[in-house]
Amino acid sequence: MNCPVCKHRECQRSRRRSYKDHALGLIGLLPWRCAGCELRFYATAVPLSQLFYAHCGQCGSLGLRGVPRESVVGFFSFVGRALHLPALRCDPCRNNFFTIRPLRRPESGSMTAAER
Repeated sequence: MNCPVCKHRECQRSRRRSYKDHALGLIGLLPWRCAGCELRFYATAVPLSQLFYAHCGQCGSLGLRGVPRESVVGFFSFVGRALHLPALRCDPCRNNFFTIRPLRRPESGSMTAAER
């Protein structure tokens, strides 16, 4: 997430404080705060180009890794286990969850040093 004013890359989710924040949340716009200029703005948690890939529901991060199904706890976690859905963990916010969306594959144009 980049700040729309100063283009700083350190932006974090801000708490919802008003009815306006909750109403905009219904259409997918969430409050964010820039660590550089302290600007509070609204944006989607995930860019539209990455919306159909697996991402964290709390912070929108795509930095996910697989975890055992038993590590996901919650009221409906038994549904994910029964359906054998993949269990993922978000590294930045440490959220464990089930998803039906596919993981984003690395770019095909990028080659590792071993491939060269």
